[in-house]
Amino acid sequence: MKSQAKSGSPFALFLSWGPPHDPWDDGNAPAAYRELFREVTLPRRPNYSETSDPYADNWAKLPADYPKVIDAYQRTYYAQTANIDWNVGRLMDAIDRMHLAEDTVFVFTSDHGEMFGAHGRRAKYIFYEEAARVPFLMRWPGHIPAKLTSDALLGTPDIMPTLLSLLNLPVPRSVEGVDLSRHALGQGGSAPDAAHLQGMGTTAAWTDGTEWRGLRDNEYTYAVYRRDGRELLFHHRSDPYQMRDLTGERSAAATLHHYRQKSQAWRKERNDTFEACTWYRDHWTRDRNITLTATGVKQNLAALDKIRANWPKA
Repeated sequence: MKSQAKSGSPFALFLSWGPPHDPWDDGNAPAAYRELFREVTLPRRPNYSETSDPYADNWAKLPADYPKVIDAYQRTYYAQTANIDWNVGRLMDAIDRMHLAEDTVFVFTSDHGEMFGAHGRRAKYIFYEEAARVPFLMRWPGHIPAKLTSDALLGTPDIMPTLLSLLNLPVPRSVEGVDLSRHALGQGGSAPDAAHLQGMGTTAAWTDGTEWRGLRDNEYTYAVYRRDGRELLFHHRSDPYQMRDLTGERSAAATLHHYRQKSQAWRKERNDTFEACTWYRDHWTRDRNITLTATGVKQNLAALDKIRANWPKA
């Protein structure tokens, strides 16, 4: 950042932290931050269960000793989070000292949360709030009002077009996300009526059986599993821990139908045929690189190979 500040040229800087992330042992958090939580008792969420979710893959299932280790794991998680918070503050202070703040869009976000036993699951990759609802924080003094909050339903595909618009850069036509820059600036405007969610199965091991699709709006979360068609529906305003599945209640039949149709229509529009996990391996990837998407966008792996061939050797 110092060299860029001196050059006066525009720059984009991405910093991907590992934590907060497992392993949750003491050695994976700075000692000073572990000490902050050493004597702290962290409550378990009301939806905590020691019985593994039958739809969980081997990563998400709870190990037999989980009740004995979860308290220590959560303390490590909080220690890691506190340390990240401090480091984010260091970056923000550095930008201020270099007089870059008013020319810099600062974004902090995450790819997933952590279940910690909620709904009988650990880790991530599920539609429940603990895993799917992640922070998206922005700072741009003089442009984004301080302490502004927004109910706009932002998903990962929306990040790129939103940032490009804030920087007054063109958005490619192939982008599937939505430009939500007006919401970031506190100006309101149109926004998606739902954030659609896709669980493609256990892609890390290319294992079938845990695929799901879903959506979340400002009132409900809907999901369906491919394995047996089981559906779930939660009213997360009155049931924030998603403990009351409404799919079996007659009073919710019309609402369930509405969200089922909404999810199916979105999938049809995106050509999402809701396949088994290994289908995507066989049709869309090469050596774990994505070569094709549902909308026909292709990646030129030959060009990528040329770039990689010129990378410095470790």
